[in-house]
Amino acid sequence: MTGLCFKIGKRQVGGKEIFFVVEEGQANQGNFKKALLMIDAAAMSGADAIEFQLARAGDFYIRSDQGYRIYLKREFKNEQIKRLIEYTKSKRMEFIAVPLSHRLIEPLAKAGCSAFNINASDLTNPDIIDAVAASGMPFFLSLLLATQKEIDWAIKRMKKNKALNYALLHGQHVMASGKPGVDPEHTALGFISTLKKKYRLPVGFVDHTSLNWFPAAAAAAGADIISRHIILSHKDRGPDWQVCLDPRQMREAIGWARKMRKSIILGSKNLSPGEDMDKLLMRRSIVAARDLKQGRVIQRQDICFKRPGTGICPSRFEEIMGRKLIRAIKDDRQIKHSDLEVK
Repeated sequence: MTGLCFKIGKRQVGGKEIFFVVEEGQANQGNFKKALLMIDAAAMSGADAIEFQLARAGDFYIRSDQGYRIYLKREFKNEQIKRLIEYTKSKRMEFIAVPLSHRLIEPLAKAGCSAFNINASDLTNPDIIDAVAASGMPFFLSLLLATQKEIDWAIKRMKKNKALNYALLHGQHVMASGKPGVDPEHTALGFISTLKKKYRLPVGFVDHTSLNWFPAAAAAAGADIISRHIILSHKDRGPDWQVCLDPRQMREAIGWARKMRKSIILGSKNLSPGEDMDKLLMRRSIVAARDLKQGRVIQRQDICFKRPGTGICPSRFEEIMGRKLIRAIKDDRQIKHSDLEVK
């Protein structure tokens, strides 16, 4: 962890708990009712937040590109966006908005969104970067697709804008290649600690693998935030469907990631629940190496160390050397403090 934290709503980013974002990823494809169902699914999974990508097609694509027509169908009206935000908060989650149009940033802030995420495609877009920084809202800066030079440019731009309360999101995006998600060996989870050391900011991971357990791996690598796509059913074939988890899988993935976070932040040596019982079975005790008579003064050759560990710990053997037995002890029996003369 960096030690630098900020809040999104009532939740802390960069603290002891992992901040888990369920990415809706335009699975609704412009269907408002389905968008509400996606919020329900995210709430069932136990996520801290749900992320929606929102656009005005005319700000996003040139009109001759097919992307313009696709995103025109996916547009939500401002009143609908406000309803999505309100519904999300009624489910005790935070609403993360990915503004794919700079004109949406101010309306989103006024509508009560919890934070912004600057999409990886806009890492080099000063219109989006400047507007998000000017909003004063907490935000994420997604580094997928980025070179180190582009990351440095964006961070420099943030400093120029005096931006505060933001985190970096490491990750990869290979959907256009036709691959079924990012291969684990190409996720570069070690870069999370590099980013933390270089920029002194909280750092998260956008998981575009196809693996249920990978959020836990990202948590083990020190990710403060994890983002993962959700889908209502694996029968759906919406955007990025290859790397989506259904609500049940997402709940499991979030649970594993939270447990891993608790593990890596624990810097002290504590016994796990149940270890005390195993300790009694697996450790050894001080045992008579032969029949010992009453009055015998204990010598080193009189004792040995055997399981179970319910008697005197072998590490304390020097404490009983030279002590007199007040009763006889049979061979292979534990020697107790009550068998020894009080000094």
